[in-house]
Amino acid sequence: MDNERVIFLVIGVLIVVAVGQLLVLSGRRYLANAAPTERQSSSSAATLVAVLFHLMTLGIVALLAVVPLGGSAGEGLLLRLGILLIALAAIFGVALMLLGQRRQEALAAEVETGHLVEDPGDRARVTPVEHERVESWNDPTDTPLGQPHQDRTY
Repeated sequence: MDNERVIFLVIGVLIVVAVGQLLVLSGRRYLANAAPTERQSSSSAATLVAVLFHLMTLGIVALLAVVPLGGSAGEGLLLRLGILLIALAAIFGVALMLLGQRRQEALAAEVETGHLVEDPGDRARVTPVEHERVESWNDPTDTPLGQPHQDRTY
């Protein structure tokens, strides 16, 4: 095996492992925040999606390492890395889609069972307005002359 393929294999495996670990960690958090009562199944779902991601992308790394690409040594390595990064982006998008579907399923299960937990910190705070300070800008008798407001929309 030539040096270019070894370098590509090392770089490719490192990239796949790094992106895969990001997917595992952020996927668990993403799913756990959706349905707090289903944290265990959310963690398992994120792990399964990450395993699928690792297997697919490591397979692509192996295939790209044996396919002859490019004319010179530098061109072949760059071409392989470019194809790998595009494939990683596509597979990562599929993994995010799977996590999003799992999140929607978990939210639907929470709503159906009535265990939806709302975080009070997520809502905007609304302070009631005192009755004396409310101005009646929609009152039809509130015209400069004290006459009723005439509707002139034809």
